[in-house]
Amino acid sequence: MKKTTTLAGIAFAALGLTGCANQAKHKPVQDTLAVSVMDLRNGGDKSNHQIVYDGTLEADKTIELSFQVSGTILNFPARTGDHIKKGQLVATIDETVYRNQYNAQLAQVRLAKENFIRINEVFKKGSVAEIKMLEAKSNFEQLNAAARATYQNIAHARLYSPQNGYVGEKKAEAGAVAVPGQSVLQLLDTRTLKVIVAVPENEVNQYKAGTHASVKIDALGTQSLKGKVTQVGVLALNGSANYSVTIAIDNTDGKLKPGMLCKVTFEKPAQNATSTADSVKVTVPVQSVQIDEKGNRFVYILNNQNKAIRKNVVVGQIYSNGVSILSGLSGNEHVITSGYQKLADQSPVTVIN
Repeated sequence: MKKTTTLAGIAFAALGLTGCANQAKHKPVQDTLAVSVMDLRNGGDKSNHQIVYDGTLEADKTIELSFQVSGTILNFPARTGDHIKKGQLVATIDETVYRNQYNAQLAQVRLAKENFIRINEVFKKGSVAEIKMLEAKSNFEQLNAAARATYQNIAHARLYSPQNGYVGEKKAEAGAVAVPGQSVLQLLDTRTLKVIVAVPENEVNQYKAGTHASVKIDALGTQSLKGKVTQVGVLALNGSANYSVTIAIDNTDGKLKPGMLCKVTFEKPAQNATSTADSVKVTVPVQSVQIDEKGNRFVYILNNQNKAIRKNVVVGQIYSNGVSILSGLSGNEHVITSGYQKLADQSPVTVIN
């Protein structure tokens, strides 16, 4: 009986060892997740080591054309987008009233002139006092000046272009009543365009007039244009913490149009320029920065063992090409830019890009 118990114990022990071996054999292995990464050493492209601003093209000069006299518009052939040359007739208004006034005044001028000539001849003979001659002369000159002024109203019934340009907006049509000083047409001088960029207050002081900039127009693809800063705003835009920086670019071929969107990068600031932006080492895609339940922001980077490592970061300004990282990254990492949703610290990954 004692021998039987021993054999049973051995059998149970053997089963136990087999169970442990099976558990060790079937221990769950953590899944390897597919991710995409961005090499900060190259930045994917150089733009990740530069601040990229959004900009909008505007005409270098905008002229509001208006009549100097009132009247019904008779002819207004210009259309939005038309090119107008300097001195070209743009529109006309009904000059009938001014023409009639001028003709009536001309008749008075002729009568006053004849009266002055007669009195002057009599004055020369000593038959009339000098004051009578002077009164006749003054009346003639006043009526003549008034007639010339009325003739200017006739001239102003025609609206001419003061320079070459494109019609940006047509604000009236034939049949409408023109009001002195009220714009009927917007003329745009597009030989040179200006790019308007909104720059945060902590960065605007590092840009001065003459700073070179590279401008990429979305509508022209990857073509890059060169420009210079011509003006740095001193008033905040619409009560925000941004200031406008104006860049001038040539438009000799006429391909650029006001209202086009663009991306702007400035040349590296001078060494003595101080700004919060100076501490920006790199920018990363906005979506790659996550936030935990405690409000800490972090990204995942790839280490040499193909594992995802969580790195807490301090973010700065959001730009067109991503969000700036003020601290937490040195600029030599591989940041995971997609597939990070299911990651945890030390998760094994495989790179698909």
